[in-house]
Amino acid sequence: MPSLLKYQKTVSTGLFLFFFAFSGFAQSIDLISDLKLVDTVSKQQVHHHQKRDFIFKDQPKTIFNSNPVSLLYGGSLYLYQNFITQHFSASCLYNPTCSEFSKLAVQEYGIFKGGLLTFDRLNRCNRIAATDLDAGTIDLKTHRFNDSVIKYK
Repeated sequence: MPSLLKYQKTVSTGLFLFFFAFSGFAQSIDLISDLKLVDTVSKQQVHHHQKRDFIFKDQPKTIFNSNPVSLLYGGSLYLYQNFITQHFSASCLYNPTCSEFSKLAVQEYGIFKGGLLTFDRLNRCNRIAATDLDAGTIDLKTHRFNDSVIKYK
């Protein structure tokens, strides 16, 4: 029994030394950029009780904004912006927020391309994608990354 315990100690010590020897090849940590990201996220301004308009409010009635798909999309976006997001924290990385970006993209490019741009934006709006963003592009007033719809022309 004592020889088995001695063998386990030797193996565990050897494994520790093996992993310690290769620790120099591990991914380096960029502490400054991580701290800047944490600082900008903690300083985000939260506006919960802002009433937002319907997407096609000021536009004349045409076939593009009065068809059932556009009405369903506009209605669901209106409900999301005015009722659902008030109960979650406003921690969107981008300026404008993802739902406002969706509204602007559909108004600018139509339901198809605007929907694809919205899908792309929602896939990029997470904390993992924030590690690839340049800290120099942060808006100092809102503490968010600028990503406007005009950029996608």
